[in-house]
Amino acid sequence: MGQPDASLPASWRLPRRWLVSLFALALVVRLAHVLALTQSPYFANPVVDAAEYDTIGWSLAHRRGHPDRVFWHPPGYPCFLGSVWWLFGDSYLAPRLIQALLGALSVVLVAWIGSRPFGPHVGLAGGLGAALYGMLVYFDGELLTPTLTIFLLLASVACAFHAMETQRWSWWTATGMCGGLAGIVTATTLIIPLALAWAARRKAIIVLLATALVVAPVTLRNFVRGHQFVLVSSNGGVNFWIGNNPDYQAMVDIRPNLEWQRLVDEPRRAGVYGEAAESRFFVRKALAWAKSHPWAFLRLQAHKLRLLLSGNEIYRNQAIYPARQYSPILAVLLWKVPGVAFPFGLLMPLGVLGLWVGTRRAPLLAVIVLALAFMVQLFFVTARYRILFVPFLLIFAAEGGRWLVHTAHRRQKIIAGLAVLALFLLANLGQGPMDRRMNPDAEYSLAVRLGERGHMKEAQALFESVVAAHPGYAEAWLNLAVCYDEAGRPSDAEAALRRALHLDRDAVKLLQSFMRQGKPEVVRKLLEHVRAITAGQR
Repeated sequence: MGQPDASLPASWRLPRRWLVSLFALALVVRLAHVLALTQSPYFANPVVDAAEYDTIGWSLAHRRGHPDRVFWHPPGYPCFLGSVWWLFGDSYLAPRLIQALLGALSVVLVAWIGSRPFGPHVGLAGGLGAALYGMLVYFDGELLTPTLTIFLLLASVACAFHAMETQRWSWWTATGMCGGLAGIVTATTLIIPLALAWAARRKAIIVLLATALVVAPVTLRNFVRGHQFVLVSSNGGVNFWIGNNPDYQAMVDIRPNLEWQRLVDEPRRAGVYGEAAESRFFVRKALAWAKSHPWAFLRLQAHKLRLLLSGNEIYRNQAIYPARQYSPILAVLLWKVPGVAFPFGLLMPLGVLGLWVGTRRAPLLAVIVLALAFMVQLFFVTARYRILFVPFLLIFAAEGGRWLVHTAHRRQKIIAGLAVLALFLLANLGQGPMDRRMNPDAEYSLAVRLGERGHMKEAQALFESVVAAHPGYAEAWLNLAVCYDEAGRPSDAEAALRRALHLDRDAVKLLQSFMRQGKPEVVRKLLEHVRAITAGQR
């Protein structure tokens, strides 16, 4: 396999004081970032996917169970949140502090793993890069899956390296179990236990059985509750269609609520029912489009590869760069200026060089990087999914830099330097400015959250800001109608309602959510307005 074994030179092992120093640096950086984020309105008001994890986590913490009959999202992260809140009480700070700890431990694992094939200095450089990598710091402060997934992936790989050095089956068992746990947090990472089983050779069955032992309860629960075979979660099909369709950007940017609901209801409108069948419906739809339009499909894959290699951090649900205004740490570690998108715009060229020169010494790590990158390419490219292979790419970037400075001869330096320059230009040119303002979907979701908690004036102001910047946002107009009605402005409420119905006739369906929020009088008034409006349009 080309990986280190029990005869690893003692001089290649990272001194413990280096690991402790890396851990301390990483933890201080992350704690400073998390504490600064407490000033953000989104800190205690998670939006979109984070809001869903939050809702399920609270339900689990208060022993009300998971609401899904068949898991829509993988259940690992909501269970993590539920466990934290059950242990430490109702606090949005607690899970982020634990994620800061996990992020710091991940930095140590990056350094330890990197030192096995490449030596202590490369390991230290990779760990230092992970300690100060802006997007890793960012996700450690968000109620999203990357931090937990990355820690479990690194733990799985570290166990595999130790198993190769000691030849103990117990470490191969731990390898598979950590890989399985990562898979029930982010399902696409289940490709990694396959790579680790390949590394295990004759002990591959141990890795695979251990992975199956962790995943099986999730699959069994889906079957018992939903009477369907769903390995982990049922959202894979629709995500595959989002990433492989004739209008990629519009589909990736699809709004929550009305647009999203119409998309996920599409199988049922076609007579397909059941989570597993609905997921297969979207997979077949994407494959049919690819088969009937092969050149368009190939062009889309080339476009996604370009996005994958670009320095820009593409958000999913919530813009990333605006978080810099609350965190001085993030303002230093994550930025864009014309010609440079930091840090991925610098990492990618060196990481590709490191893969080129270091794969023979670390084939398992190379396979992991390429497998995780392939899974991003297979679906759609966003920072939340790309970050999963960044810790491993940091190791190769450190090796690429070491090779270029200390090992390459003059001609190799010239050729490699030109290649790195070309990749740098590919990653950094034309990436556009940083977002200064949060995206409308996140602002809308924040306003909804504030309204649910009774902060109607703040919610109204935010809805007004959303529709001023994005006048076609039907859901925001409908919520604004509710705010105006509660504020005693019936004429403004009716005008906002008319605007919402003009933009999207399905907007009235959202009124049901206000009924669930305990606003029956508001709903009845608005429904009367709806009937009057529709009667007048006949």
